[in-house]
Amino acid sequence: MKYPHVVLSVSILISFTALAACIPGNMPELESEAPATTGPAATAAPAPTTTSATTTEPESETAPVHSSSFDATKYENVWVHAIEEREHEGRSLLRVSYPITEQDAINARMEAVTQEFIDEWRTSAAETEASYQKYKEETGREAATFITHYRQHFDVSIANENLIFFDIVRSIHTGGTGNSFVVGYIFDRRTGAELTIADLFVDDSYLERLSTLSREALAERISKEELASDPEWVESGTAPAAENFDNILLLADGTILVRFDKYQVAAGVEGVVEIVLPLDAIADLLKPEIRELLGLEAETTSRRSGVATSAVHPQALALSPELASTDLSASIYRSSALSIIKRFPRSVQPKPTAQDDINCREVACVALTFDDGPSYYTEGLLDILKEHNVKATFFVLGTQVRIQSETVQRMFREGHQIGNHTWDHPNLTRMSDDQIREQLQQTDNLIAQIIGESTPFMRPPYGAYNDNVLAASGLPIIFWSVDPLDWKDRVAATVAARIVDAPAGAIILSHDIHKSKVDAVPAIIAALKSRGIHMVTVTKLFEPQTLHAQNVYIRQDDSPSQ
Repeated sequence: MKYPHVVLSVSILISFTALAACIPGNMPELESEAPATTGPAATAAPAPTTTSATTTEPESETAPVHSSSFDATKYENVWVHAIEEREHEGRSLLRVSYPITEQDAINARMEAVTQEFIDEWRTSAAETEASYQKYKEETGREAATFITHYRQHFDVSIANENLIFFDIVRSIHTGGTGNSFVVGYIFDRRTGAELTIADLFVDDSYLERLSTLSREALAERISKEELASDPEWVESGTAPAAENFDNILLLADGTILVRFDKYQVAAGVEGVVEIVLPLDAIADLLKPEIRELLGLEAETTSRRSGVATSAVHPQALALSPELASTDLSASIYRSSALSIIKRFPRSVQPKPTAQDDINCREVACVALTFDDGPSYYTEGLLDILKEHNVKATFFVLGTQVRIQSETVQRMFREGHQIGNHTWDHPNLTRMSDDQIREQLQQTDNLIAQIIGESTPFMRPPYGAYNDNVLAASGLPIIFWSVDPLDWKDRVAATVAARIVDAPAGAIILSHDIHKSKVDAVPAIIAALKSRGIHMVTVTKLFEPQTLHAQNVYIRQDDSPSQ
C-alpha cells in the first residue's frame, strides 16, 4: 500500500468524491495576508515549483452534484466539524473536516482518525521546515517547494437508520509532489460500531471471487499489451487476501471499480491500476441487509457464471439525465431504497426583514461575512443573529453545503445572503480557467437546488486571485477590509476586540467553523450597535450600486478594483 500510515478499515465507496488539489506554493496567510491579485489589496504570487512526482494530483477534478434534484436524506443528523491550522509563514497548511453524528462512538472514531492525520501533518511539517531552513542557510535563497499542505473533507456515500458509509477524501502535498486518496468507513448507527469490508459479505468467499475476476481482467489487458505486467506479478497482487482488495468502489452504472496500488499488479509506469467488474458478479455474496440497502432486487441468474445473484434495481443506481455523460467514478450514488428523497422547493423565499428599510448611504453600516461553512457551529450562529435581528453574508463551500443543506436553507429563509467560496477550497490561482469555472459552477448548481437562486458573488479561498480568476469566475469578488485573525487566535474576547472598532462601510472577514468566533458574535453585535452601526448583507451595504463581474470590492466607499 502507498499509505501504510492510514488504517484502511474499508474502502467500499458508493460514491467517489474526486479531488481538487491545493498546491499553494507560497501561500498568503489564511485569508489575512495580501493574495495574488491585480487589485490594490494584494500582490502577485509566484507560480508554484513542481517536480516529477510519483503521484500527482490534478486540480481540475471535483465531485459533481445532481442538477435535477438533491438527496438530503442521507445527510440527516450529520454535521461538519472543520479545523484549520497554519505554520511557518504559510509553508505548512492544514485544512480538515470530519463528520459529527448523533452517535458519540462514531464521532470519537472520526475525530481520532482525523487527529492521526493532523499529527502526521505536524511531524511532516516540522521535518520539511527544518530542511527548508538548512537549504536557506546554505544557499541564501528561498524555494517554494518546501511546503507541507494536508487537506481532508468527507462525504456520506449511503445511509439509513442502521448503517452509514463515510468517504474521507485526503490530499497531501509536499513540495511539487501531490498524493490524493479516499479512505472509507462504515458504521452501525445503532451501536456506533465500526464495520470492516468483510462485514458486508456473508463469508470470505468474496475474496476468492474478486481474485478470480481480477486475474481474468488483468490477463486480458496483458495479452493485448495494454498493461506492463506479467502473470506472476498479477497472481501475487491479486491473491485472495483482504489487503489486496481494500479499494473498491461500487459505481452508479451497476459495476465495481477495483483499484490496485502502484506496483501491486504492474510496473510503476502504470501507476494505480483500475479494472471494472459487473456488480452482479459478487452481489450474491453480500449480506441480505446490504443488498437491501443498495437497492438490489430478488435473486436472479448471473449472466456471467450462472450462480444465483441479486440484480441491481434500475432506479437504485440511476443517474439524472444531466449526469448521463459524466465520469461515473465521480458520480454521487442515489438509492430509492434509502427512503423518500427529500426535495427542496425550487424557491425558498426569505422573510422580509428590518434591513429592507435601511439605506446604507444615509446610515452607518458594515457587512459581517463568514467563510468556510456551513459547520457544526453555524446553527448556533444563526440563532444569535436571529435573536439580535442582524443579517450577514455566508461564503460557503460546496462540499459542506451538501452535508448541511438545511442550514443553508435556513440562512436564506432568515434573510442572510449566500456567496460562493468554491467547491472544496483550492487555490484558484493554480487552476485553469475551466477548473475555476467548474469549482464555482458546481457549488452554484447545488446552492440553486437548495434555495432556488444562484450566488451573486464569490470570495476566493485564501483571498488568492489574479487576472485569470477575475475573468474566469464571471462573478464579482468580495474581499474584506477588516480581518480579526479568528483562524489564528481562538479566544472570543481577542477576536471581538479586533472587530468592535470597525469603521462604517467595512466588510468584516470571519469564519463560522470556529466556536471562539461564534462565541464572540454577541459582544461584536452589542459594540457595533452601541456605535449606531447597522449590520447588513453585502448587497445591502452597496445598494443602490450594482456589483459587476471582474471587479473586486473591499469596502463600501471604495471604487471597485479591476
